[in-house]
Amino acid sequence: MDILLYILGIVAVIFGIALSIGLHELGHYLPAKKFGIRVKQFMVGFGPTVKSWRRGETEFGFKAIPLGGYILMTGMYPPEKKPYRGLFSKWINEARAAEREDILDSDKGRQFYELAPYKKLIIMLGGPFMNFLLGLLLIAIALSGIGTMQQGLTVEKVYQCVDVAEDGSCPTDSPLSPAALAGIEPGDTVTEVNGEPVVSWPEVIAGFNKNLGQSSQLMVTRNGVATSLTVTPVFLERPLYTSDGQVLLNDEGVPQTEFKPLLGIRLEPVAVPMSLQDSLNYGLNATGATFGFIITLPQQVWAVTSSTFGFAERDPNGAVSIVGVGQLAGELSQSELPLSSKIASLLMLLGALNLALFAFNLIPLLPLDGGHVLGAVYESLKRRFGRVVLKKDPGPIDTARTLPIAYGVWLVLIFVGLLLIMADIVNPITLG
Repeated sequence: MDILLYILGIVAVIFGIALSIGLHELGHYLPAKKFGIRVKQFMVGFGPTVKSWRRGETEFGFKAIPLGGYILMTGMYPPEKKPYRGLFSKWINEARAAEREDILDSDKGRQFYELAPYKKLIIMLGGPFMNFLLGLLLIAIALSGIGTMQQGLTVEKVYQCVDVAEDGSCPTDSPLSPAALAGIEPGDTVTEVNGEPVVSWPEVIAGFNKNLGQSSQLMVTRNGVATSLTVTPVFLERPLYTSDGQVLLNDEGVPQTEFKPLLGIRLEPVAVPMSLQDSLNYGLNATGATFGFIITLPQQVWAVTSSTFGFAERDPNGAVSIVGVGQLAGELSQSELPLSSKIASLLMLLGALNLALFAFNLIPLLPLDGGHVLGAVYESLKRRFGRVVLKKDPGPIDTARTLPIAYGVWLVLIFVGLLLIMADIVNPITLG
């Protein structure tokens, strides 16, 4: 059964990735069609074609390697004005000839290079923008539609002593826990503390803290009957922490502490939905963090390399490949979390992946979308300068001449991708 759940988790995340890629390409496709461009292909994946079909002038389909996708627009490269004789002239001339060999007479005015720069910008930003919206939507569904797991008010287990051993047993000399002394039983649901109604566990803690070091009256519902219990918690002094996990210090540099009541119980977790605004704020903050992660990508790759060859520990928050994402999804699916929490966690995983696709594709290097965006911005500035200063329009830029950069980036991406896959096989990140 565990293996089946593991496989189901992987299948779910593969489907989610395919959907994310498809919507990314749809973000390019729709504005391209809006601006009249003939789109020859709309493909999810790379490599050999698994299944394809034709609708109108476009071939849609799936390819064997689900590591990306593309749409093939007519006229990505302009006709050659004069033969290019630079260092990589053979590559560039062959690529231009191959791209323009199926240009039709009806394509006049329907080619990508003929578009105004702002239209090129809209087309190229459409894909990443779709991933951004999808990432926020998935996170909102997970956090506001399902919620985060928090301590509820129903007792799941009562520990009989304060010093519970790792196997759950009690040492012979250990005193009874406050819960056991008070007669709290599994299934009890807390409704009041010292006569004050409560709707969350932090309110229960606050009620105990008002009677620091003394007994409190706890009202619970047991089998539908209200029952009053007298509880004397054990108060332990615990340090306070900042939002980033650091011990909170006062002005003199001394760790700040607070007293927390210990009852000796485990509470049933419940899903508590966030407000939509909080979910969107979380998504926006996660997007900012993703851009920060992208900036440190070279250090991340080095860290993964070091951990793969045993020179360092694998960073659980570091970069992963599609294999690593599948492994995490499989672990989530076979975990002991409630079904709603598993679904929410998988949605959060796919949401984070879409935000990563959004940020990564905006890197201003070809063949990524950000490279085309940079080209459109450069073309706009160049043509504006030409019209104002030179009194003539220099025309569209020739992106074919940037192919050597695109090939180089592709090689780097393939190398990094293979390195991450090897790391996820040899030294994977786990949820444990």
